[in-house]
Amino acid sequence: MSEDDTILWQAFRGGDRKAFETLLKVYYRPLFHYGTKFVKDRDQVNDCVQDLFVDLWERRMYLNDARNLKLYLFSALRNLIFKEKKRFLYWEEIPDKWEEPVTDTYTEKRIITEETHQEKQSQVQKTLIHLTKRQQEIIHLKFYEELSNEQIAVLLDITRPAVANLLFQAIRAFRLHWKPLLLVLYYIFN
Repeated sequence: MSEDDTILWQAFRGGDRKAFETLLKVYYRPLFHYGTKFVKDRDQVNDCVQDLFVDLWERRMYLNDARNLKLYLFSALRNLIFKEKKRFLYWEEIPDKWEEPVTDTYTEKRIITEETHQEKQSQVQKTLIHLTKRQQEIIHLKFYEELSNEQIAVLLDITRPAVANLLFQAIRAFRLHWKPLLLVLYYIFN
């Protein structure tokens, strides 16, 4: 964990409201984005993330030091979602579209860049839907959240070799589905 995260976490645990606001600003969007991988209903994800922060604030004096704040928060959200899943049975498929934050699109160059990015994202999404939920989660954690295999193992409560194996299988399945998609796109546009 970075020194800034350590200081932020200690200040938060000490009751510093500014530290709490900073936690919200820094981690709300990544947590929300991660939560949408498990639950389609964005309002439900929003409620879970808010519940997480309320619970953290109420229990702040009893929380331990976190070795990796991002991993700690992701794990806490994941556990909360699974707990809610058991309670309300609203587990759904991972959404077809993984949305990126809206960016400023006033210049032509940014518009072109955004359109290109969206097209690539669409192709990736069409390929990802062929993977299992677990494979999709591994891909998301590794490449979108940039977690290490060790961090993923802790988050998913599996061994590091199991993470490497799942990642290998997910990438292999992704490649198998990617090639036919590229061929179809090639024939459509040529």
